[in-house]
Amino acid sequence: MAKHKTKIPQIIIRRLPVYYKILKQLKSSSKDYVSSQDLAKLTGFSSSLIRKDLSYFGTFGRKSYGYDICCLFNQIGQIMGFDKQKNLIIIGAGHLGRALAYNRGYQERGYNLKAVFDKNSKLIGEKINNLKVRDINDLEKYLGNTPILVAALTIDNNAAQKITDRLIAAGIKAIWNFTNVSLKTPAEVLVEDQIINQGLCHLSCKLKQNDCLEFH
Repeated sequence: MAKHKTKIPQIIIRRLPVYYKILKQLKSSSKDYVSSQDLAKLTGFSSSLIRKDLSYFGTFGRKSYGYDICCLFNQIGQIMGFDKQKNLIIIGAGHLGRALAYNRGYQERGYNLKAVFDKNSKLIGEKINNLKVRDINDLEKYLGNTPILVAALTIDNNAAQKITDRLIAAGIKAIWNFTNVSLKTPAEVLVEDQIINQGLCHLSCKLKQNDCLEFH
């Protein structure tokens, strides 16, 4: 596989997890190869788009055979950096923070959940997925002693920017943002906004297009 020469376009990055998910499912089947036409049926993308996306990274397929499922699955995982270890913390031990803490997909994608923080004295010391909830007041001390790359924010909107500023000052390089706040960060700090209700918006639009909704 040839390495890509420039930064991966965002539109391709958005499609890579779809390929990864489908290939993971195909790995458990009896098939060794999959064609771009088959991938098109499973992903909803056109076969030409799939070939174009994958050719951006090098040559994967074999003429008359298609793509080697296991090989392509592993290569896409590497393209997305799943083979690199990334330490993660969660800020906020409420319902969403707890759900994230029990996410079983972390290790597969190279993330190691190291700590959970909260300001609520009733939650501090409680165990979530074998991790004791830490006091947010100890955040800087913890980050000074433990190399952490990513922080997930599952806190009140009012505290989001203040906590973000503290994280940046302490050396965090990426923020997984579950708040509704557009965070202000320097260019070198990456932010991934996880808009909870976005999926519901998409679903509502699809329902309307399929005449499944009656508006009053």
